[in-house]
Amino acid sequence: MRASPTSPKFFPGRVRLAVLVASVCGGCKGAVSFELETPSAKIDAGATTPTTSTEPPRSAVRIVRAGDRLTYENGEIEFETGSAELKGTTTAEVLDQLAASLRRYPALVVLVEGHTDSRGRRDSNQRLSEARARAIEAALIKRGVGLDRLSTIGLGESRPARAEPTICHNKTEEKVPKDRLTDCHEIWGFNRRSAFVVKEGAETLPAEGTAVSPPPVVAAVAPVARAKQRLDRPDWALRMFGGYSLGMPVPTLHGGHLGIGVHASQRFGKRDRGYIGGGPRLHYRGLRHHERDEAAGTASDLVVHQFGPEGNLLIGGGSKKIVGLFSLRVGLGISAVKGSSVDGLMSASVDEKKLGGWALGGVVILGKLSPRWSLGGHLEAGILGIPNLGPLLEVGLNVAWHFGRGRRDGI
Repeated sequence: MRASPTSPKFFPGRVRLAVLVASVCGGCKGAVSFELETPSAKIDAGATTPTTSTEPPRSAVRIVRAGDRLTYENGEIEFETGSAELKGTTTAEVLDQLAASLRRYPALVVLVEGHTDSRGRRDSNQRLSEARARAIEAALIKRGVGLDRLSTIGLGESRPARAEPTICHNKTEEKVPKDRLTDCHEIWGFNRRSAFVVKEGAETLPAEGTAVSPPPVVAAVAPVARAKQRLDRPDWALRMFGGYSLGMPVPTLHGGHLGIGVHASQRFGKRDRGYIGGGPRLHYRGLRHHERDEAAGTASDLVVHQFGPEGNLLIGGGSKKIVGLFSLRVGLGISAVKGSSVDGLMSASVDEKKLGGWALGGVVILGKLSPRWSLGGHLEAGILGIPNLGPLLEVGLNVAWHFGRGRRDGI
């Protein structure tokens, strides 16, 4: 129950702060609204001797389960005004305890929500709530929480925790009557907040209202092993690709290619900047050769269908959002050649199936669109055998759907 400043519960004593809403607000100061409960610090009149409490200090931040959400007590998450830059004396402690709680319950997947009050422009509030939610996500990742366990959404002022009356809605303090300013501040505080919604793994948490943050004696030990364990998880992805194929240097042999395969990849290096991956794929290439020489009286019209498995190796590096890679592809398949040729008065038809291969290398750029999807492009050149050898250039798009526990770190 919330207590007001006029409540008889407000008297000198020990103050217990329970943070209800964190600060992710549009253009507003990084304040939060609190629920204040002030039990007297003095011993009951009937007690003859003081008792020693075994509870952790009242100033220690705790993470508590509240339904499908994780709330925090005895601390705040604050930002610079109108900015996504974190600040405040207890912000780091709150984030430390959130990260420790997520490491303690490795099955948890959490959505970080950003909310604002109605003050300011709606589009500015939306952008700022998104930026602040991402800032919290980045801070948790730096504390050893895997990207595959976090996602963010900025909701701006669209989902207020409490309805704002007209006298408060999108009003500056100067436009609010002084006798109503305290009420408006309380409502604004409820509405500008960040929330941590459990999307997966709620069944592993303790009962409602129970602290999920680890006890102080184990908080510094358990996270290390789990953070290392996260780095060992490869990303698995279903990769699809397609594009244009061109025989070189004669442009009369051209067509398209497409394929699908399963890839595994792993980040490496001190800051996880390195990338190595690869896997098997099924590849189809369709080419057409059409050439006519009226003076010589020759013409040819051939269609080539090539299908078979290939192996793909990718190695390079970059950030969590984009990587530049060297690609090597080697494949072997059936080449079906059909068509006809004319040489003067002689004509011949072609209908052959032969074993052919290909080897290409080049550059691949991949970017992360979401935890599940990435998009990129490739430019590769090499040798094609149908079975006669000839140069080949291919350019196209790559799309990947990621799955597995390491999916949010992969591209």
